[in-house]
Amino acid sequence: MKQVIFDSSFLMAVVESPTTWFEDIVDAIGRFQPVLLGCVRAELDKLASGQGRKARAARVSLDLASKFSSLPCGGSKVDDEIMSAALSSKALVATADGGLARSLRAAHVRVISLRGGRVSVE
Repeated sequence: MKQVIFDSSFLMAVVESPTTWFEDIVDAIGRFQPVLLGCVRAELDKLASGQGRKARAARVSLDLASKFSSLPCGGSKVDDEIMSAALSSKALVATADGGLARSLRAAHVRVISLRGGRVSVE
């Protein structure tokens, strides 16, 4: 079964603009194992501790990801950890971060993104 590593930007985007993202991913790649890296969880925890719309979206994202598999991070930047984990496990990455998506594609990692509220797999 394929693994999909989720970035905080993707989770927050689907919380802020609800879509059928899960079903869309299944339709595109088949059954998959959702993964949240420890450093991405920490990033969401930090955002969730604040006030306002972003904090609420981060809290809902954490709840959404509570059943995802978890993988530890080293000490690098979050985007570097995502890249490393994707390459070592041959996982896809779900992100709404354009810069990270470009870097992943350049490294031949398949990227799941959102285009017009629909899931796109590249």
